[in-house]
Amino acid sequence: MKKTLLMMLSAVVLFAANTIVTVNGRAITDEIVPEYNKLDTQKKEVVKQELVNEELLMAYALKSNIVKDKNFKKIFAAQKAQIEKMYKQKFNKSLTPEQIRNIKGSIAVKMLLAKKAQKIKVTDKDAKKFYTKNKKKFMMPESVEIASIATKDKKEAYKIEKQLKKAKNIPAALMKIAKKKHQRGYLGWLPKQAFPADVFKKLYNTKANTLIKEPIVVNGVYNVTFVVNKRKAGLAKFNEVKDNLKPVIAQQRVAKWAKNKLEELRKKAIIK
Repeated sequence: MKKTLLMMLSAVVLFAANTIVTVNGRAITDEIVPEYNKLDTQKKEVVKQELVNEELLMAYALKSNIVKDKNFKKIFAAQKAQIEKMYKQKFNKSLTPEQIRNIKGSIAVKMLLAKKAQKIKVTDKDAKKFYTKNKKKFMMPESVEIASIATKDKKEAYKIEKQLKKAKNIPAALMKIAKKKHQRGYLGWLPKQAFPADVFKKLYNTKANTLIKEPIVVNGVYNVTFVVNKRKAGLAKFNEVKDNLKPVIAQQRVAKWAKNKLEELRKKAIIK
């Protein structure tokens, strides 16, 4: 589903709304897709079908209990206010009821799908089955697992480096400093392609669980880096990817549910 409403912010303001398609008695107009009439016939049909699908799912979500959720109301109010402000500044007009409903419906659909995903239980057995069927997807390049603190100040970088060398638990000390600097610290596994060739060579040739002796300079930024681990190119082990697989499988199941629900709704829908 595309976020068609945001297209308005860079489009020409229309003085009269023209109906694109009617779904179950509700007219979907070019207030949602202002540039609709500028599209060729083929693209118009694609957009029209997307709008039908979007409307069916939004109508379904807006009838669910999701709209009673306090978090939903909070998110809707915030996004509505933000978009309203942008629209007002650009066009000196307020959002129409159709546009507001589009914002509300889009949020409802996202939250509904997110809740569906949370309720789906993916077992280790499910993850293993997915892994076995898709082994080609888990062929990994040479990679390093690192934690790092970045700064443009050379003196600060060496000061941090010196501080970490004295620490009894370097990873913990690094994360503490990173948090103070509002940085991630732990960057996880990164492939060879993520680094300049000389930088990756230095990281990969360093023993696991080791602080690089001097900050690594990339584009004028000094990176105090701790090599957590490294691995050769090849098939990633199941235990290394298992935890990342489960959310992917859950999302696939949610997507399948949404597809089936949409097919069900379209069979019953009156589309003109």
